[in-house]
Amino acid sequence: MIYIKYHSCSQVILEGPELNIIREHFSVKNEAAHFQRRMGRFVPSRTYVITNNGKVDIGLLEEIIEFCMQKQIAVSQPENIKNILYPSLSKTYTYPYELKLKLREYQQEIIDKCITKGRGTVVLATAGGKTLTMAGLLEFYYKNFSRNFKCLIIVPDLGLVNQTKGDFTEYNTSFTTSKWTGKDELNLSSNVIVANLGILQSSKQDISWIEHIDLLIIDEVHKLRRGNKVNKILCKIKTNNRFGFTGTLPPDNLDKWNIFGKIGPQLFEKMAHELRDEKYVTPARVHVLEINYSTPTSQIYQGNNSNAFYLQESEFIRSNTYRNNLISKLCNKLDNNALILVDYIEHGELLTAALQEICKKKKVYFIQGSVETDERKKIQNYMEKKKNIIVVAISKIFSTGINIKNLHYIIFAGGGKAKIKIVQSIGRGLRLHNDKEELIIFDIADNLRYGQRHVEERLTLYDNEDIKYKFTSYNERNETKKEKEKG
Repeated sequence: MIYIKYHSCSQVILEGPELNIIREHFSVKNEAAHFQRRMGRFVPSRTYVITNNGKVDIGLLEEIIEFCMQKQIAVSQPENIKNILYPSLSKTYTYPYELKLKLREYQQEIIDKCITKGRGTVVLATAGGKTLTMAGLLEFYYKNFSRNFKCLIIVPDLGLVNQTKGDFTEYNTSFTTSKWTGKDELNLSSNVIVANLGILQSSKQDISWIEHIDLLIIDEVHKLRRGNKVNKILCKIKTNNRFGFTGTLPPDNLDKWNIFGKIGPQLFEKMAHELRDEKYVTPARVHVLEINYSTPTSQIYQGNNSNAFYLQESEFIRSNTYRNNLISKLCNKLDNNALILVDYIEHGELLTAALQEICKKKKVYFIQGSVETDERKKIQNYMEKKKNIIVVAISKIFSTGINIKNLHYIIFAGGGKAKIKIVQSIGRGLRLHNDKEELIIFDIADNLRYGQRHVEERLTLYDNEDIKYKFTSYNERNETKKEKEKG
């Protein structure tokens, strides 16, 4: 028997003889333990979500109870804990809460589940309409529950603050919305305050008011990683009505359990291939460009320290003239707008220079952190209206929260294997457009030590997303290419 006892509005304590069984299940191997011990430091071999004395975030209770049921462990929990775990917004509602855009069937299903449960995490693939779903949920709350409610929406960056506020205006919502950023003053008289992470984490800001909000929504909640500073901010918020929206949950269990614990259990999931099958987004296919270099590996990987080889390989592909020119020649042949994602500023600068030299008839832009939010928005608007525009962008900036319908090509020029970044990036081009029949993704695969491993992981991801792909091999030495297809 496991007994669940109230500790605070955000945590409970588990007690009972089976506690260690549950703790072990909700733990992961500590990969750094072996190295740390060699350095003379004691580090536990596993990292646990549940503390030694059984303390755990209340949002994780649903998964804990489900595990106990599987293991036939009896669970005892008082009624007040059930009410905190599932703080239903309302059992019934009377007033309609339609918006300017009609909600899709699955969006209405998400809102209904949020209303019934009162808290939780929603996984809705990019281009599935997360912002519209949020607006529908808030419109319900305003029309049926309280016209004086206070909601905080946390988004990762300034671009998403502006986009969310703009979308709510476009949807013709009844509730009032304001922005809170370094440029926009806090307006506590509005129903909904959209804030970026940076302003909340600023030591110069008074955030005591967040303790008393009625609703909390975190967009791109996959960024709520274990150990992030924002976790401490969430602990100050007393409301149990909290929701997280994301296109992809993090692959690491600790990060996933942290989200469920702080926000609530997963309420809904709709994958990208489901949206494609139901004709809500543009079909996609991948063209993998495999590059075989003429440079001897002994010149790429220097010295005997294998830990340095990854950085050496990364530096090689970023600065490789053949590779950057190949991408530029490809872009010169494309008949519409293209987004090229890179991970490093220096790579973006080299690639932009090559593009400007080769693609004489195209407009080329490079978006990095120093480019103001207003300027980024101008470029996005320009892409919506024009053709033959190439945007090179740092992946951290453009992989999430950017809405460009008139985008036909995406090029992954940075390599890597990060699942969330890839899936979110693909979503940039999945939105429907009158002149777009499909989104074509070019995946640059480097036939090198780490490049081979990473492309295999990306191919697995494409398989999981049910995206067809084909290969074209390029050989630097003799400039030949060979094609093979999968799917």
